Formats: sequence, C-alpha cells, structure tokens
Amino acid sequence: MPSVRTLLAIALLALQNPAATSPAPLETLAPNLARLSGMEPTSGIRYVRLFLLEDAAHTPSQTTPAPFDLTQATLTAQCTQDKKGKLHFELFVNFGNIPDTAFYPPWRPTLPTDFPPPTEKVTVTMEFLGYTHFKPAKRQFEKVIAPYGQLRYNNPAVGSSNMEDIAYYLQVLRSLPTLRVTAGPQSASFLTTPLLAQLHNEPLCRASGL
Repeated sequence: MPSVRTLLAIALLALQNPAATSPAPLETLAPNLARLSGMEPTSGIRYVRLFLLEDAAHTPSQTTPAPFDLTQATLTAQCTQDKKGKLHFELFVNFGNIPDTAFYPPWRPTLPTDFPPPTEKVTVTMEFLGYTHFKPAKRQFEKVIAPYGQLRYNNPAVGSSNMEDIAYYLQVLRSLPTLRVTAGPQSASFLTTPLLAQLHNEPLCRASGL
C-alpha cells in the first residue's frame, strides 16, 4: 500500500494534470502493442508512449482480436520533448493490473519551499535472451508516484546508482530481443522486436537518437 505522503503526492499530481484523469484512447498497433500520443497542456510537453504486453501463449481457437489487455505485465517506452526542445527517453515496466496509461509530467513545486516527493528505489534484474549470452544486469528502478505500481529505469543522475542510460540497453535488445524483467518474486518476459521497430518509426523517438 502507498504511504500517506505518496497518496497526497498522487492527489496533487492529478490536480496539476487534470488531463491524466481522462487520457485519450489507445491506438492498437498489434495484438500486443499500443500507442498514445499528445501534448500535456499544463507543461506543454509533447509525448509518445508505446505499450508492449508480456509474451503470452497464442490461442488457435480465438477467431476475433482480443482487446488490448492492460491486466498483463506491460513494458512502456516514453519519448518526450519539452517546451525548450529538450528530448527525453524513459522506460517503465509493471507486472500487471495497471490500466492507467496517461502521461504524467515531471513533478514541479507549487511553493518555493516544496520538495519532490520521495520515491522508493528497487533493484530489477534485466536478462537479454537470444542467440548468445549476455550477463544479466541488476539495475535501479524507482516506483513512480503515478500511476502507482509502475517502475521506471533510473537514468544516470543525482540519486541514481545506474551508470548507463537506458538507451544503451535498447542497442543490446536489437541483437537479443527478448527481455526478461524480474523484481523480487515477480517476473515477466517481453519480445521487444515490434516495440523497437515502432520506436524507429516515431519521429519524436528518432529525434532522441533511438
């Protein structure tokens, strides 16, 4: 359960970002891949969010496409550009039952005395599976304020123990496209080939050098 301070931060974030309570509908690109894009009105940030569902067994008897199922574990790639033109790329993962797909802009203070809400850091193991062996990487993720339950890779910065930007691991995935993510007792595997292809097709993501 989130702490009282976290709940207050979530409420404040919702007030700062009212569009997040009613995000635009997802555009389904494939049975396991969906897209959301737009501009967040309070910050002026342009964004593209790509959602990849965990690998699931194919059901031959299924004759109609299944709805995009956000009860499954989901890998989310996010490309943004702020009003000054600065580009960012972030990677999120959750282990299911996180239906909130909205874009949340970075926290900003409302008073000069405000401090960012604390976030819990967790160690996540990333395994890259393919034709050759690549040493599993244990890296720091953080539990974002909203949506609660989503984990974000901590790019190198103050407060991050990671040495590599997440874009480095995208290059690894081009050769070893199956990503297995484990945090404690939870684990999920993602075949990232369609996600990587869509990142290449997104102008906002290509601009970030992905």
